[in-house]
Amino acid sequence: MPVITRPPALEPPALTLLRPPALHLRSVPPELPFRPAVPTKATAKKVSFGPQATPRNALPDPIAHARALVLALLEVLSGRRPVQQLRAHLTEDAYHRLAGRLQRARAGVRSTPYRPRNRTRIHLGRTLLCEPADGVAEVTVLADVGTRTRAVAIRLEGLDGRWRCPVLTIL
Repeated sequence: MPVITRPPALEPPALTLLRPPALHLRSVPPELPFRPAVPTKATAKKVSFGPQATPRNALPDPIAHARALVLALLEVLSGRRPVQQLRAHLTEDAYHRLAGRLQRARAGVRSTPYRPRNRTRIHLGRTLLCEPADGVAEVTVLADVGTRTRAVAIRLEGLDGRWRCPVLTIL
């Protein structure tokens, strides 16, 4: 059903010549229909262009990711896989520490804890998971490398929607 309204006036209202308009010496700001929010420390959103933390519910299974990462790490240490394949799964600091360690080991300056041959069998055993905070997983994987058993402890942090490893330790 159409609504009939009065059209707006096309001309401004006529000014009366008998009384001039009052001049205000002080300007008064117009009243706003709302009160603008003033950002505080609690409500101010900081913009960051670095890696963004990801909550646990938005990340894949940490055990499966950790086992795949440990297997790839052991293959890198045995010489079956290039270290560059781990770059996407490690943070920059962890990657540079691992690459430097491998480079020193190959130069003979410092040896790695073990150097299995290319034909050495790698079998992953028991996996233990601890989640100390949201988006953080600490995983320990027992691995049989040839005749020796090693424990590999890694910390996974959810960054930019995927797991990244900032710390790894081979015992």
